[in-house]
Amino acid sequence: MSSGSERKVQPTVQPTVLLGSQATGSGQLDAYDALPWFEGAQRDDGSRSAAAPSLRREQPLAPHPAIEAGRLRDEGEIARGAMGSIRRLYDLDLRRRVALKVIDASLGADPAMMQRFVDEARITGALDHPNIVPVHDLAAAGDGQASYTMKLVDGRTLTELIAMQASQRDLERILECLVCVCDALAFAHSRGIVHRDLKPDNIMVGEHGQVYVMDWGCALAIGERTLVDGEPEEEGTIAGTVRYMAPEQARGEVSRTDARTDVFAVGAILYKALTGQAPYMGPMEEALAAAARGDFRPPDDSQGVAVKPPPMLSAIVKKAMAREPADRYQSAAELAEALRAFMRGGNWFPMHVFPAGRTIVREGDRADAAYIITAGRCEVRKRDPADPARSVALRVLVPGDVFGETAIFAGAPRSASVVALEDVSAVVVDRASLDTLVSGTYLGKFVKSLADRFLELERRTQEATLAPRKG
Repeated sequence: MSSGSERKVQPTVQPTVLLGSQATGSGQLDAYDALPWFEGAQRDDGSRSAAAPSLRREQPLAPHPAIEAGRLRDEGEIARGAMGSIRRLYDLDLRRRVALKVIDASLGADPAMMQRFVDEARITGALDHPNIVPVHDLAAAGDGQASYTMKLVDGRTLTELIAMQASQRDLERILECLVCVCDALAFAHSRGIVHRDLKPDNIMVGEHGQVYVMDWGCALAIGERTLVDGEPEEEGTIAGTVRYMAPEQARGEVSRTDARTDVFAVGAILYKALTGQAPYMGPMEEALAAAARGDFRPPDDSQGVAVKPPPMLSAIVKKAMAREPADRYQSAAELAEALRAFMRGGNWFPMHVFPAGRTIVREGDRADAAYIITAGRCEVRKRDPADPARSVALRVLVPGDVFGETAIFAGAPRSASVVALEDVSAVVVDRASLDTLVSGTYLGKFVKSLADRFLELERRTQEATLAPRKG
């Protein structure tokens, strides 16, 4: 069960800050399935804002009327968030387990925080979507006590899945989860609700693959405010989790916060899945300042490894996390379609960076990959038959050129060497991936047929060139 966002209120006058919780190697070219650029996930915590007050943890006197009535049996606390505790209950009538979220007693005494808690329950309960956790009932009294029951989700947070990923299939599963998150957001946005606290901790994945967007306590109602009774937030209010915030959110620009703010956060979660860390790390004040500027290291700027994430995934992250909302995907549905297109398109190819002077493929070696140049220049060189110690430059390859594919199709040794004239970035398609693409589609079979004909023509040309010498 998700513990919810841990929101902290800065005592300074401007801006008002409602912070979400900060939940606590190099590979070979043919080892893409092991995600060679991913060296493990870092925790998002580290340094909290020193000004954020700690919450008292009094036990509520009457968590829910149905417990006193004997219909619900309290089985104990399972998590804690900033708003209070989450407890596991057993419904004796329906014979099922549910979760109970109870406001902390110190917050229940604050009318504004009590209203925020009630609004959270009402917003979540009104968003009837397969990927939004269902709320069953709300119990709010005038004595500072409030709680609501909801579906108990047995599973893992996306934080755990990101930390556990070790293969392409693991990353693909995370992408599938993010598509579900986008679907939930598209529904919420159509109802005038922006989540504002999206992060891996607030996404639960059930034991059978169910995906739920949790913790709507920072949600902002835009347009008609039919689901909430609390006062509209003033400009300068910063709500959410700093490490995943869009720039307008980090600057407290409430009037500019809309669906594209959530799009940014989904991109930030994908950033964490690719790099192992949130976009903004370091001390909280520095992270907030970086978020306000939209200043983060590109996801394909991996340190210490030559292999980078799939270029198209990095491009999706960069567009979703564009500094200006107008430059992002304009809706969660548009982002979801970009993710689906990536998964449909078979673009699971990493990028490798080769320093100037590096021999990328060597004449005579076994062919294990093909390459598509995206930056830099290479030179194709072949040994001089008359002097094997000397190589002859045949041509220069530039971005957009492809090399190495012929040897893979032929199952033959490399016919020439390719050397980086300057730092070169190239998409690497290993033999197993190419074989899968070729054998799995009609278009692949078509390409294979053309390649076979080209190789046969080349073989005949070489034989015709050598024939007079034999005579």
